[in-house]
Order: sequence, then C-alpha cells, then structure tokens
Amino acid sequence: MRLSFIVLLVAGLAAGPAAAEAAAVGAHLGFNHAGIDGDTPPNSEYTDQFGVVAGIQGEIGFAQDLALSLQPSFVQRKSGVLIAPSTRGGSTTELDLSFDYVSVPVVVKFAKAGGRTYVAGGVTLDFLTSAMLSGQGSDRDVTSAYSSTGLGALLGFGVVFPAGRTRLNAELRLFQGISNMTTGTAAEAAGALAPRLHSSGLELIIGDLLPVGKR
Repeated sequence: MRLSFIVLLVAGLAAGPAAAEAAAVGAHLGFNHAGIDGDTPPNSEYTDQFGVVAGIQGEIGFAQDLALSLQPSFVQRKSGVLIAPSTRGGSTTELDLSFDYVSVPVVVKFAKAGGRTYVAGGVTLDFLTSAMLSGQGSDRDVTSAYSSTGLGALLGFGVVFPAGRTRLNAELRLFQGISNMTTGTAAEAAGALAPRLHSSGLELIIGDLLPVGKR
C-alpha cells in the first residue's frame, strides 16, 4: 500500500493540470483491505482481508479548488477470525466474516498542484445488505446480528490524469467506522462475534469523471 501511494503521488505530479470543471459524473472501481476491531472473543484474533468497491460518482465545484462529491457504491468488507484450539494439539479454527453494504460517501475534495492532486475528507453512510459467517464447511447468515446502518469517516489522497474531456483519478483512502457494527449485547446470541465492533482499513479506487459543465 505504501508503494502504491508513492507511485500515485509521483505520477500525479508528472501529469498535466486537469481542467477545472463545475460539475462531472462518472464511475469508479477498486478494492479495500479491511478488518474489524473492538471486543475480541477469548483466544481469538481478527485478520484483514480484501473486498470489492464499485459505484458511480458525481462532483460539483462550489469554491476555488473545492468540490463536493457524492459516491454511491457497493462495498464488500471482509475479515478473518482465528480461534485458538481449545485443547493441546488441536487445530486453529479459521472463519471468514463478509459484509455487503450500499455505501453513500459524501466527500469534500481540496485540489492541489493545479488540479493534478487532491486531498479528500468526509463521511459515509452505510446500509448493510448481507453479513455471512463462513468456515468449517458451512455458511451462516448473521445479518440480523449487525446494525442495518453505519456511519464512518474517510480521508484520502488522489491524483488526476487528464485524458481528453475525461479525468481519470486514482485515490488511496483510509476509512474508519464510527458507529458500532453490532446491535449490542443481544447481538452475540444472533451470531455476532462481540457486542462492540468497528470496521477500518484502506481503499484503492480508480475512477473517471466526465465534465458536464465548466466554470
């Protein structure tokens, strides 16, 4: 991830300045390396896994070098769970926890270097559509154990590659869940791993924006 960040920075600074546009629409695709943290069951640990990010985006400039971006997306976040053996000589139990969300990030972009790079920050409202706990040869639907909505914070750095009228962009983004992912103490009975959990991780997103108006 650090190497990708450096490559994107150098490439963005080498690219020509992007045209300043009043509004633009497009799509994006990428992946995240996410996990969960919070309460941990005894003799267990969480591991980060890769998921998919895909969606559409719209952007409108509202001040010099500032733009507001709305990015409805499908987001898949995954985490592994390792449970130590209960007896000497036993084997470690490995489980996979996968969450599917309809996510709506609202982001403010601060253009830098003449529009060739930007810093982004904002919040995301997530709507849970599915939660599956897999392992030991079976899958279990645990959607009811987790909150149907969630709130998170985003901070990212991106570079812009002008290509005709289209602006290609690549962004490395840190996200951190703010709200509790579970429905509380009773959630454990429904299949949640712990009563308090939060998601966090990195996203690498490639997108394009087609201008629909000029400043």
